[in-house]
Amino acid sequence: MVAEKRFVADIMLGKLAKWLRTLGFDTHYERLDRQRQIDAYRERGFLLLTRNQRWCGQAAVMCLAANDPAEQLRELVGAVPIEPHEIRLLERCLLCNTGLQEAPRDQVIGLVPDYVFETQTVFHQCPKCLKLYWSGSHPRRMVQWLQSTLGWTL
Repeated sequence: MVAEKRFVADIMLGKLAKWLRTLGFDTHYERLDRQRQIDAYRERGFLLLTRNQRWCGQAAVMCLAANDPAEQLRELVGAVPIEPHEIRLLERCLLCNTGLQEAPRDQVIGLVPDYVFETQTVFHQCPKCLKLYWSGSHPRRMVQWLQSTLGWTL
């Protein structure tokens, strides 16, 4: 079995971190400012993503040239590579990176807008930060953006 791809996005790559989480990848997001951080993440099997030239040239560090998040994602997918079958779309919390769990519908009453409760049947929740997720127009637009950016059918 191939190990799951795991990433650490430097502080300047917040939008890329969100898109990697949207794709289902374990993606930490923090300022990379010490060599021991780089070493610790590398030892744990993470690929470190940065635009900071200070870290370029080290093993398991990918320096991205692009400034635009869509271009950064295309650059990463082309270099790593990431294949469509590895995608676990919308299975991670976009805020804290934790895997989502299905939330019983009766337990989200009052926690989501009334219209959402009336029109949706499936909810997911982050067990760490408790953010709720459901299928609606925002996830559909995210999938459309990913499909047009990567040229994939998700």
